Amino acid sequence: MSDLLECATATPADKQALVQNWQDAFGDDSAFTNFVFDQFAGLEHTVLARENGQAIASICAIPVTLGRYKGVYLYGVNTRKDFRGRKVMDTLLRYLHQKEAQAGMDFAVLVPAERSLFDYYARYGYKTLFYHRQLDKPIALNLWAQAEFDSVTALRLRQLRARFLGEEVVCFAEKNHAAMLQSLYTAGATTVETEDGYGVFFQKGDLLTFAELAARDDRAANRILEACRQHTGARQAKIYLPRYGSVFLGEGAEQPYGQLCWLCGEHTLQDPYMGLMGD
Repeated sequence: MSDLLECATATPADKQALVQNWQDAFGDDSAFTNFVFDQFAGLEHTVLARENGQAIASICAIPVTLGRYKGVYLYGVNTRKDFRGRKVMDTLLRYLHQKEAQAGMDFAVLVPAERSLFDYYARYGYKTLFYHRQLDKPIALNLWAQAEFDSVTALRLRQLRARFLGEEVVCFAEKNHAAMLQSLYTAGATTVETEDGYGVFFQKGDLLTFAELAARDDRAANRILEACRQHTGARQAKIYLPRYGSVFLGEGAEQPYGQLCWLCGEHTLQDPYMGLMGD
C-alpha cells in the first residue's frame, strides 16, 4: 500500500472521478450516478481513498436508523480496477468504521451485491442478520378487489412501513428516503395501498415482482395481489417478504439479504428487517 494513500470525506472536486469510477464499476449511466452523489447519498456522506490526489475507491455511507439505533447504509462500494488487490478497500472500510463510531453511529449495514461478498464483509465484522423469503405465487381473479395505485408519497411509505413492519426496520433519513422512492418510481416501480396493507412492485409481462409487500394478514395480502391483477392483467407474482413476517408465514425460500456491523458495542435485535435500499 502506498504511503500516499489518503482517506477522507468527498468534496465537489472529487465528483468527476467518483462518477467515472462508479460507471466503470457498475455500468450505470451519468443520470443515475449524478443522482447518487447529488441526491441519494450526497458527497457529504461519501468517503473515499485518494492516491496522488486522485480518487481510487469510495463508499457512500447514508444515514439510517434501526429502531432506537443510529447508523449508516453502505452503498456503491467500489475500487478502481487498476488498484484492486492492494487492500485499498480494507483501509477505507476501517477508516469509515472509525469515523462513524466517533460520530456516534451505532452500526453500519449493507446489501452485498453477490453471494461471495457475504464472506468478504464478514471479515470486517458484518453478520448476516437480514433475510428475505422469496415466494412465487399465482394471483387469483377477483373482480371486486380494489386498491389505490401510485399514490404513496415518501411520508406515506414511512407511515405504512411503521404500521405493518414494526420498529426494527432499517429506515433512511427523510431526504434520502424521498430520493430512494423517487428512484424506484423512475425505475418503473408501482405502489399499491389498501386499508390493510401495501406493496411496491415491478411488472414484466405476466409477472409482478414485489420488492416489498406487507399486510395485516394473508387475506389482506391476497386482496392486494388480486387488485394488482385487476390493475395490470398479470397473473403471477414473485414476492420478497420479511423472514418472520405475518404474511404467508412458513411459505417461500429463505435467502440472505443484508449484513450489519456494530460499531460501538453489540446489541440484541429481535426480528430486524431491511428492504428497498436502492440495491
